This record gives sequence, structure tokens and C-alpha cells, in this order.
Amino acid sequence: MPAAIVPYRPEHLDGVLALFAAERWLTLIEDPARTGRALVAPGCTTLVAVDGPDEDVVGVIWMQSDGEIQAHVSAIAVGRDQRGKGLGRSLITEALDATGVTRVDLISVADEFYGQMTERRFQGFRITRGDVGLG
Repeated sequence: MPAAIVPYRPEHLDGVLALFAAERWLTLIEDPARTGRALVAPGCTTLVAVDGPDEDVVGVIWMQSDGEIQAHVSAIAVGRDQRGKGLGRSLITEALDATGVTRVDLISVADEFYGQMTERRFQGFRITRGDVGLG
């Protein structure tokens, strides 16, 4: 049975943090309470993929949008043992549908994966507070 995609709830936080930790996204795991608040902030849509009898979190997408036209993927992660099964595509599709927007932008190091979905390619950067001297 494939993983089910459901809206994020606070009880999913530990599983989401484990996925973020596996990707070494340190700014998302250093303050779990802050991350939990960010995942449900106004304008955010966060969905999780759950699998098995214990509903283990095996995927997550966190999207910010204007609710009309534009959205941005803040984070998407799929557990290593779940990759290659269409879960990442399903998370993007479900989140795009949930936000009601017409387009979504993202920055990624997984060019091969996203290149399967579109031929339009943009270059982007992620600038952190530390990069600009804000510690």
C-alpha cells in the first residue's frame, strides 16, 4: 500500500525533523518548536506522507504561497527507502493542488529529479543570516 499524503499535524513533528536531519538541514532542526510553528504559519501548506500501521512520516513538503498565483517550496524531503516510488512527485502535486496556485518555484540540488517534470530551468541561491553577517 502506498504512503498516504495528509495535512501536517503537530504529532508529525518528530518524523519531519528526522527527515530534515537526514538531509543535514541544520537550521530546520536546531529549534524544533520554532520549526513546528513555521510549518503551520499563515500562508504555509505543509503535507506529510505517512506509511505503515504507526503512520511513520516518510515524506514532507512545506510550501509558502500567496494562495492565488505563486508558491515556493521551502522544503521537500522523502526518506531514502521511499525514493524512486513517485512520492516526491505526489507531494508536489498534492501541495500544488492544496494551495490553489498556478505555479511553484524551488531551488534544489536534485536537478535530475525535477528535470523529469519540466524543461524550464532557473538558477537560484539560498542566502542565510550567517552569509550576510547576521549570525
